[in-house]
Amino acid sequence: MALNYSVSLRPNPHDKEAAPKAYATAQTNGELTLKQLGRRIAAQTTVSRADVAAVLTATVDNLLEALTEGKQVDFGELGKFRLQIMSTGTDSLSGFTAAHITGVNIQYIPGADLKTIFGMLEFQPVASRAAQAAALRAEKEGKVVEDLLKNTENPNTNPEEPGV
Repeated sequence: MALNYSVSLRPNPHDKEAAPKAYATAQTNGELTLKQLGRRIAAQTTVSRADVAAVLTATVDNLLEALTEGKQVDFGELGKFRLQIMSTGTDSLSGFTAAHITGVNIQYIPGADLKTIFGMLEFQPVASRAAQAAALRAEKEGKVVEDLLKNTENPNTNPEEPGV
């Protein structure tokens, strides 16, 4: 299975003067909702979709409760979850207070099976969302791909004067 990606130029947020560099961005192709996940699990087991939804909801509730208690939550091959604190630095240990804490994130560490799967992924380049939207607009206007390429290869080309 291949993971779709597009490439775009992005500036360096730490060096505003640096030239933008090309970076890959994973392109999603939909979403698996809780309802859909419940249906899939119910179809694969002897548990009803309602029971699956109840278990998943309780799992999330217990995950959040354990994290706020300062625990790391280990879901086996799925991976581990723990809280990560963001803060501003101070010059000394005695100068640091809770007021320097700026936020909290959930840190996820994938399990061994997921790490293996990630290592075997293939990557498939696709057009960016912006390029897809431009192509759709052009198609609605009756333009063809060759017209779009002419404008990107030589922006000064006048379509009514070939070869210019």
